[in-house]
Amino acid sequence: MAIMEEEAMLSVMGDVWNDTRRLCEKCGQVLPCSMPPSLYLFVLQGVVMNVVNLLGIVCNTVSIYILSRKQMRASINCCLIGLATFDILLLVCSIFVWGVPALSQYSPRLRALSGRLIPHMTPWLYPLAAIAHTGSTYVTVTVTIERYVAVCHSLKARYICTYGRARLYMIVISVCVVLYNVPKFFETEARPILDLRENMTVVGFVACPTDLRSELVYIEVYIMWMYLVVMYCIPFGTLVVLNSLIYKNVRIANKMRQLLSRRQEKEIGLATMLFAIVLLFIVCNSLSFVINIIELLNNSGMQIVNDDGMERIADFSNLLININSSSNFIIYCTFGQKFRRLFLRLFCSRLLRRRDAGWNGADDVTLAGGANGAHVPLKRLDRSTQRRGLQPPDGHQLLAPPASAVSHRTDETVDM
Repeated sequence: MAIMEEEAMLSVMGDVWNDTRRLCEKCGQVLPCSMPPSLYLFVLQGVVMNVVNLLGIVCNTVSIYILSRKQMRASINCCLIGLATFDILLLVCSIFVWGVPALSQYSPRLRALSGRLIPHMTPWLYPLAAIAHTGSTYVTVTVTIERYVAVCHSLKARYICTYGRARLYMIVISVCVVLYNVPKFFETEARPILDLRENMTVVGFVACPTDLRSELVYIEVYIMWMYLVVMYCIPFGTLVVLNSLIYKNVRIANKMRQLLSRRQEKEIGLATMLFAIVLLFIVCNSLSFVINIIELLNNSGMQIVNDDGMERIADFSNLLININSSSNFIIYCTFGQKFRRLFLRLFCSRLLRRRDAGWNGADDVTLAGGANGAHVPLKRLDRSTQRRGLQPPDGHQLLAPPASAVSHRTDETVDM
């Protein structure tokens, strides 16, 4: 009986035992290329992360389709299209870098894919994921700056927050994040795996760090300190400061809400949506910031968390970042009345036939002109409200644009 159990165990663990006899061709080190199946990684990365990523890809694609419609043309929506594009790229890369290898533990077909093809894709997927994460971060900062100008400096918003400038901002951000992440294309490479028991034949490939990635100066300067400053200190500091100023202005405006014009109420509504986006971003990226701090302390001689603990924390950090990239669609539907209505009309038309039959188009308010044409009304305005003047009473110019801006840039007439 004991012999049968031992044979069964050897049969199950045969692949693992064979893999311990394999080595990397370049460094000559023995590599456990196929570790024993991990139920933890299978559930976290193979199931949960893949479900989140697939749903996020679908939701971001729908968001791009809706935000790119002619009636949604606005500077803020142009930025949100850029944000959704970076998020899709990040989610696709995550599926191949983490999701497929986790599933391959229990699938021979996927195991062949992860052992042959994905190691050759990783030197490209990893930098692209870093580009997408950096781009998503700085588009969020750009949206915050755009809202800060629109809410706190509405007179300047007429010239700064335009659709053409927003497209230029997205191009500049894309170029900058690519340049910043260029070194990451030289951090990993695919190396063949040789089997010691089969005359040193190539049995697969593995993605390994290059000599550049092993340089201590490169690790300390670029990977740790530059990453800390570029990915956390600058964007987090900017988000906290500007959102505090926006929140202060919104509180003042709410106290004088009866004096606000229709346009001012919409700017406040859009600021509310921005708070939700920024809050989600900070919560989901905070764990990654903690990891970076722990790594700095570990390298300085203080062993805060061991390697196994760091891997577990990194796994949850990656999941939170993917959740952040997948959840903005929910925020748009929650706070964007026009976005939600357009989504229902485009994708749920049959369910809304009865509702649309009794819907009066005059109730769908669209403000012509404005500083940037990007607004999120928190409530539907009735006809009597539409007939009000856009300017508050004399002596109350809180957040108010100049009268000449009311009919300016009719190509950006949209509510979020």
